[in-house]
Amino acid sequence: MDRKSFVLENLNGRILDVGFVACSLHESVKKKFSEKNLFGVDTKPVPKKPNYKRASAEQLPFDTAFFDSILAGELIEHLHKPEKFVQEANRVLKKKGILIITTPNRQSLINRLTHAYHAPLHFSLYSIPELIGLVKRNGFVVEKLFCLPYTPESSPGSRYKWFYTIRKVIHPFLPVRLQEEIILKVRKEKVIA
Repeated sequence: MDRKSFVLENLNGRILDVGFVACSLHESVKKKFSEKNLFGVDTKPVPKKPNYKRASAEQLPFDTAFFDSILAGELIEHLHKPEKFVQEANRVLKKKGILIITTPNRQSLINRLTHAYHAPLHFSLYSIPELIGLVKRNGFVVEKLFCLPYTPESSPGSRYKWFYTIRKVIHPFLPVRLQEEIILKVRKEKVIA
């Protein structure tokens, strides 16, 4: 399964797409879900629509227990305070709400060889155990975790485009801890203070 298919299959209800302006997934999400149930927040200028707000992921401008699903596609690595975002996601999600996070795996073989994820705008890189710890500490239970190789769709700004084919070939042979893009689906288990 690819990243886009997984996201579209697992989002439901009232959806918040955090960091949507630069995320290639947003156009696909817009096509599948009703505009009245789709909300977006970003620090970059946003379209002038009532459901889109210019704000920080670390201080979401929405009521408590407002959303059924939140998408954070290739976002968390760009945050200075990712734990604050996860706490905010817990606050604005309804009971049993879903949070989907996609992010580079800091311990991937590709990153170890090329240091490709150590980009100027990547402030918070996670390994798989670190990311699981972050969400569990903040009231979530892991429902699904897997990794995918990066593709032109998931990393359009990559300096290593020539490397996509090699990534795809070696990916299935690597242990999960050395694979690339983490895809994590978690469910809100408890409210945190």
